[in-house]
Amino acid sequence: MAHDDGSQRRWECGDAGPGGACRARLGRRSALVGGLLALTAAAQAETPLTESDYYAPLPQVLTVTRLAQPLDDVPGAVTVIDRDTIRRTPARDVTDLLRLVPGYMVGGFNGANVTAAYHMPLDEYGQRNLVLVDGRSIYSSGYLGGTMRGLMTVTLDDIERIEILRGTNSAAYGANALFGVINIVTRHAADVERRRVAVTLGNDGIRDVTAGLAWEDAGTFHRLTAHRRGDEGYRPTGGINDDRRIAQLHWRADGNAGPGLEWSWRAGVSDLALGVGYVGNPGDAPRTLRYRNTYAHGVARQELSAHDSLQWSLSWDRIDIEDRFDYAPIRPVTVDFGGLEDRIALEVQHQRQWSDTWRTVGGIGWSDDRARSRPLFDTDAAVSVQRWRLFGTAEWALAPDWLLNAGLYASHHSRLGTSAWPRLMVNHQVAEHHTLRLGVTRAERDPSLFDLSANVRYCFPTPPYEIATFVSSGTVGPERLDVQEVGYLGHWPERQLTLDVRLARERLRDYIETVSRGGQRRDFVNRGGFVLRALEYQLRWNPSRETQVWLGQVWTDTEWIDADYLRQPPKRMLTSGWWQRLPKGWDASVVFTAQSRMSWRRPGVNSLPGRGRVDVRLARTWRLGDVESELAFTVQSLGGAQSAFIPERVLDRRVFVTWRLSQ
Repeated sequence: MAHDDGSQRRWECGDAGPGGACRARLGRRSALVGGLLALTAAAQAETPLTESDYYAPLPQVLTVTRLAQPLDDVPGAVTVIDRDTIRRTPARDVTDLLRLVPGYMVGGFNGANVTAAYHMPLDEYGQRNLVLVDGRSIYSSGYLGGTMRGLMTVTLDDIERIEILRGTNSAAYGANALFGVINIVTRHAADVERRRVAVTLGNDGIRDVTAGLAWEDAGTFHRLTAHRRGDEGYRPTGGINDDRRIAQLHWRADGNAGPGLEWSWRAGVSDLALGVGYVGNPGDAPRTLRYRNTYAHGVARQELSAHDSLQWSLSWDRIDIEDRFDYAPIRPVTVDFGGLEDRIALEVQHQRQWSDTWRTVGGIGWSDDRARSRPLFDTDAAVSVQRWRLFGTAEWALAPDWLLNAGLYASHHSRLGTSAWPRLMVNHQVAEHHTLRLGVTRAERDPSLFDLSANVRYCFPTPPYEIATFVSSGTVGPERLDVQEVGYLGHWPERQLTLDVRLARERLRDYIETVSRGGQRRDFVNRGGFVLRALEYQLRWNPSRETQVWLGQVWTDTEWIDADYLRQPPKRMLTSGWWQRLPKGWDASVVFTAQSRMSWRRPGVNSLPGRGRVDVRLARTWRLGDVESELAFTVQSLGGAQSAFIPERVLDRRVFVTWRLSQ
């Protein structure tokens, strides 16, 4: 929290937007890598920091409260990955980038379906993340009800920054903002190169191509991006089928419609061809799942005065899934998981600064989610839910060194009724550049449409003629999470070093899972839950303008209330990164992540041993006239193959080269 010259704090209104052996090895490796990164960065520093660097303000973020806030005012722990870091990191997609965030685990039941989870690996589909792209939720409400495939519909070249709240945030965004909020902010059309192209080639079938154009027409700026991405997934063992082919087209336009009125339109389509199934398994035969997402999203913002603004947003999403195969033992039977999902969401948001010490943001919203799938719901009619919501956050400077953030989100669900989720957080600046946070919050995750309405039946030509597998009673309720946390943010401007610490207790109740109702029939119910205690920190250090060092660690302890279900997160995790600009246009980066033993599925044979991964990138940039050219060489999993989800799912070392041109 920064002081002004007087006794009151002041703000500038910003844009509102939306055990033991493993322990010893991991501990030694963590200390060694962290020390090497720091020593190397210090040794290679070339350009000393200036006074302007020392007094540069902390980044402002929009994700946590919907208000633009510096990091020391935010009611939570936030990781920001900016455009420069994204470009210089040895990553091909968003899930690769999430390895940089303390507490995030990345895995996938196969190499074509990769997901990320914060603190607890509760599912394989990203059901408990909230992922926003410019404020538009990419949560699939149908069969799987997750964000896994939605994360694949974003290209790295289009991203301005990613803000990740390490915690829960239903108080600002409602249901599903349970374990982590990932807010992807894309680049303004006026800030993009006029022409750009990038080609990536590598082993494991890596073939990526990106092409983009940007132009201005009568005061309106346009950005158009086409992208193809493909690879062969994990090592082909155990009959796994996981090739991945992705094609995307995205358009964005930004303009002004008068004094103080800004607008933006986005539209696009992503077509995912994802390998699923296993050779020799008639109940999960190898096939290609087709996932197509088509969207349109408009946002308008009106500055009513210097302290008052209004924002409208309207979005439409369609997800078309084709996923079927013949059940080989009985040829007339087709297993089908396909369907059509539609979502419309409308929201109006008002922000006002009432005084030097008091400002608010609030709004109202409505959404309609519906899905059509006879195989999944045993009807040709649409299965749907509607939600009305009211939300608001107040930020009040109680005293020059005390800041109160209070938020409330109330929602009416057409199937589940009315719920409300509050947050209360106090930030206290104990000294200049040193802030303590203390707060509590509550969150929920709604059941998906499949959880509420599943009715999956297979008809056979011989007795018993019909078998039901998933038949929902419709009585399942939301999962509930209560969080208490203490945090600390320290900033040493003369050293360009920032330390963010979070200590949290997360209590999940009414965990959603399936139970047998006799035979092969299963229903969705709420059962037990767990208590997770976590301590984590994130350190960032810029010893020079050419050098950037990140270091983060997490320690967790989990106690399941229902002993029948024991998925376990790693008790220790480490993430570290080093980015170094070198003379003559050279650039190098190293990312090292490690975690102790964990399980994405039930432990035992499915448990992953403690492991570490090193990714490296070396690039050279030069200019040819007005064209900037970059050639980058990247190695992922430098130390060799490692288990990625369960022990037999192996990700080999990946090596690829990227050539990028922009004008």
